[in-house]
Amino acid sequence: MNLTFKPKIALFARNLEKDDSIKKILLLFVVVVNLISCRITDCTRSISIEIMKPVTSPIPENVKTVAIFNRALFDNDSLTLYNFGRGNLLCDTTLIEFELSNYCIDGLTTFFEQEAYFQKVIKYNGNANMINIPERSFKFYKSSDLFDITGADALIFLDFLQFENEVSVFYDATYRTRAASSWSIIFRDDTPSNTYNQIDTLFFNKSQYEDILHKNQNKQPIYQDAARYLGKRFGTKFIPSWISDERYYYHSFHPEMIKAEKYVNNYEWLNAGAIWNKQSKNKNQKIAAKACFNMALACEMEGKYDLAIGWLIDSNNILTKNNFEHRANCQHYMRFLTLRKYEVERLEKQIKN
Repeated sequence: MNLTFKPKIALFARNLEKDDSIKKILLLFVVVVNLISCRITDCTRSISIEIMKPVTSPIPENVKTVAIFNRALFDNDSLTLYNFGRGNLLCDTTLIEFELSNYCIDGLTTFFEQEAYFQKVIKYNGNANMINIPERSFKFYKSSDLFDITGADALIFLDFLQFENEVSVFYDATYRTRAASSWSIIFRDDTPSNTYNQIDTLFFNKSQYEDILHKNQNKQPIYQDAARYLGKRFGTKFIPSWISDERYYYHSFHPEMIKAEKYVNNYEWLNAGAIWNKQSKNKNQKIAAKACFNMALACEMEGKYDLAIGWLIDSNNILTKNNFEHRANCQHYMRFLTLRKYEVERLEKQIKN
């Protein structure tokens, strides 16, 4: 007997065992990959849309004309907004606050004019005699006198505006600073004034941050844009406005679903919905579930919220396996649509004809 043969057989046997182990590992790997790649929730994509949001404190319906005053031009030291956050925020004294407060007024005025919510918007920022009041003298008038002079139904005052003397770099590589502002609103036949104090966080890109950091000549225009934004942001507290938002839908490599997605990219919701409606009856559960979910988005875009919720229920019920994450997506969207439905009802009361 060749004694050298046994070791060879044993070695060959060990190699077979090793090969079997490798095959098992590879098979397991393929199964895991297939499971992961087939998860329906890995196929979501997003699209940006514009929606109108209601406000919590709408301006009374009888307000047709508003007059906007820049009171931050005067006595800035006494209007420190609780010392700008009780000492937590240090003011940037290198900025020309007089100019920036005017840009803030401009931002609010432009926003009101663009939204066409009021019949007339009057601006007085101290640069020109726009309402027959001597420059800087309106602060000596009573509110009742200002109502008579301007003919306005509401007076809005910017009392304070300051930017923080620091731009912070956060862990997510964003550049941020803060700004404090204080506003007052008085309505005709309503003596008490309403005061609104707010501290906003502002985000800058890298080039803007470098301009601010090195005190370059481009620093002031950056803050001018920021001041305009703050004025507009204040206006969104009182009249409904459009904001950017995101919606999610399911992508599929099915030819008809790809065709529908092209319509989505062009915001042609009726055309996309026609395809999704047909695919909701597809024998493939995943395609049908995706189509039903996407039909909810098409219905929302057409303002049919109850119908959208019904499609989500169908989408959830169609997919019987590996449904945990998909069920969570459906439930989240259903809750959102329920809230959005009530928002729209509030909008209908707030939007003037």
